[in-house]
Amino acid sequence: MGKKPDWSEVKLRVAWGDIPDGGDELVIESTGRRYQVLRVAGKTLHCLVLPADAPVDPEATVWSWRWAGRKKRSRS
Repeated sequence: MGKKPDWSEVKLRVAWGDIPDGGDELVIESTGRRYQVLRVAGKTLHCLVLPADAPVDPEATVWSWRWAGRKKRSRS
């Protein structure tokens, strides 16, 4: 899967720690890429990819986020 374009919807999963609320913003530490959380379903975050120049909602909590490695599962 390649990099999704700005304004695309993506799903992210929380590996550990606190779970953001809808309306919060995630900023990936290594790349600076930004996501707005649209809704939360368990540990799955349904997000919108934000362009770098999109304004930050003053009422949103901004989370510094990191990618976690994962093991690929075989398709059986």
